[in-house]
Amino acid sequence: PSSPQTDIGRRALSIALPDGGCEITEPKPTRGGHIIAPIWQASFPGSGSRMTWNFVQALTGIKTNSDRKDNGFRYTHVVASKTHWPAITDTDFEALDPKYFSRAMLILRNPVHAIPSYFNALYEQENHLATHTIRAPEEDWIKYRDSEFVRRLGLYEEMTIYWMEKYPDRSSLLLVPYEALTDTDIGPTVAAQIADFLRQGKGVSVIEPETVPCIWEKLVNKGESGSQRTGGPSQRPYTQQNLVDAVAMFHRLIGRFHYDNNLVSILRVYVEAVSNIVPQNVYLIANKGGWSDKSMVDLPFRGEAVQEATAPETSDNESQ
Repeated sequence: PSSPQTDIGRRALSIALPDGGCEITEPKPTRGGHIIAPIWQASFPGSGSRMTWNFVQALTGIKTNSDRKDNGFRYTHVVASKTHWPAITDTDFEALDPKYFSRAMLILRNPVHAIPSYFNALYEQENHLATHTIRAPEEDWIKYRDSEFVRRLGLYEEMTIYWMEKYPDRSSLLLVPYEALTDTDIGPTVAAQIADFLRQGKGVSVIEPETVPCIWEKLVNKGESGSQRTGGPSQRPYTQQNLVDAVAMFHRLIGRFHYDNNLVSILRVYVEAVSNIVPQNVYLIANKGGWSDKSMVDLPFRGEAVQEATAPETSDNESQ
């Protein structure tokens, strides 16, 4: 077997094995004078940030951090830092950004999947459950959807605009579609793009290109670093108006960034996916006894019966 690559004062990379396999080592921060120029790992909540975080660590052998200083490591000793800015703003992002960061990787995920994924995380937190273990009941999702979906869509649009305009030089910004990274056919290619982007960073070494697919297979395709949620429906219902609002938001972004072929191609895939969701004429209402899955009726909505649609099942490697 090839020996792990090492740098003075730091860690061992994941190990490439002769049969095409790999051994993922424990990531560590760099030490002493080994200084790194970290990148932002930006994503909308519910877009697989934990999975991507672990993948980045396995590629480099270097610890990651967040804009909340989760690990307590110096930012010049980590390879990347997770952020949901500006969708979540109660962090140290504004103080950290100008001091340490000049590049970013933006993880994009269709919001009709990212929003319910984030809601599952909120449900676990509010009910004191272990993270990434339980999907919320459908009636809880519907209440959240009706009160929060429009606002969350607005935050998704705001966040996309922020990161696209922050880095007009696209060599400093890597767009990573979650759906492509987790796809069994093209996922290894996207993984290689992430590895190449990380390799360009000051003070960062990345495992050999031929070993990247093995790490992707373990951490992304087999879901060893993603969510293992069970219970509750994996498909979430949406009203027709929800879907109309989502498509309209995608089109606004396409118009604003029409010159960026990469983003436009991603958003067009999202438009097609949302447009293919088939509506259903059912709706959940409140009664004196509270919310119940027996309270499914047709209701008038903007002159028409409320139409619900169920988003197709998607991979549940969900993380804030």
